[in-house]
Amino acid sequence: MDPKIDKETAIDAMVISIGGTSAPIIKAVLHYRPEFISFLASQDTIDKVSDIKKACQDEQINFKSEVTVVDNVNDLLHCYKKAEEAIKRVTDKKFSKDKVIVDYTGGTKNMSVSLALAVISQGFSFSYVGGKERTKNGVGIVINGAEEIYKSVNPWDFLAIEEKKKIALLFNQYQFVATKQLCETMSEKATSQKTFFKKLGFAIEGYYFWDLFRHKDALDRFRKATIEEIQELGDDGFREFVLKTKDNIRFLEMLVKTEQKLSINFIFDIYANAERRFEEGKIDDAILRLYRLSEMIAQERLIDRYGINTSDVKPDQIPIELRDEFVRRYTSLISGKIQLSQNASFDLLFSLGDALGKAFDENKKTFQDIQSSRNLSYLAHGFSSSKDSTYKRLKGFLLGLEIINIEKVPVFPKLTM
Repeated sequence: MDPKIDKETAIDAMVISIGGTSAPIIKAVLHYRPEFISFLASQDTIDKVSDIKKACQDEQINFKSEVTVVDNVNDLLHCYKKAEEAIKRVTDKKFSKDKVIVDYTGGTKNMSVSLALAVISQGFSFSYVGGKERTKNGVGIVINGAEEIYKSVNPWDFLAIEEKKKIALLFNQYQFVATKQLCETMSEKATSQKTFFKKLGFAIEGYYFWDLFRHKDALDRFRKATIEEIQELGDDGFREFVLKTKDNIRFLEMLVKTEQKLSINFIFDIYANAERRFEEGKIDDAILRLYRLSEMIAQERLIDRYGINTSDVKPDQIPIELRDEFVRRYTSLISGKIQLSQNASFDLLFSLGDALGKAFDENKKTFQDIQSSRNLSYLAHGFSSSKDSTYKRLKGFLLGLEIINIEKVPVFPKLTM
């Protein structure tokens, strides 16, 4: 036995259909040296198993085996069910999928076709024993001793079209957990694209954590994905996904570097999150985020331009005309600190002569109407479902404050497969 060949070709298990001659099977077994073989035989070929085992033992190749017998080789459905049984004998033993070979050389046409069909979804590779020298003037069976082994690709690499479409569909609907799980399944079954699906899974998990505002975890997953390699390993359709993700990673890096959460980029991020919730049809969740955003916009302007922390406002930071009222109304009985509400924050900005405060004051009645609609929702204080119109009005109000630059808002890419 050539140890070099053994190392390169040896696999853990095989599923083999048996035909009228043992020579091709013996050739394949000696080549791959499996630990276990699941044979698919007919009533007429079951006796070949002992011949195959003896011939291999003579070459110091020993393996364990089980046999599934096809009773009616002319019944395609019956053959298919028996092929599934033969495959299950391998899958039950938990062999690594990339260490399993299916040889469909022998058996009737129904047996070979059934075995090939039944194994497609498993992620095993195919092998076929052929040869240039055949009986019957080149159209019969391969002459003994002239056999050649042709290892084919894993059909999962190019036939798993529906699974790839499902990955795109789930990701585009922000179902990141399900998408990641499907990528893991694809990575287990694929051969040539194993690394691709693993890296794509990391990228998808990055978007999952980002959607939860877990920015550091998201950045870690994107780095594990090495996003450039996804484009190299995947199809051309991933080019746009990769380019957009690169831009998003740069935005994410800025978020992670900003210890102060009241940053303009964080405002952009929450706005983007609200848009995704609205796209999902989660209207109450979307409105909740925009409502929080309206408060955060005022807080960010006060801390960024005036150094005023709305959770701990100093009396001398309040204009004299508002000071007594604000101290009286907004001093916490628990902490003793002046803590401003949303409306009070905008009133303070207006008193300071800030453009944001003026813009809010000009549209205060509109905001109060929207606020009343929001307060009737399940996630606020009422028992009604929010309407699309409430979200759109609140969104329009916030964009009218001219703080949110749509061009700088991060957008999750769409997958196409």
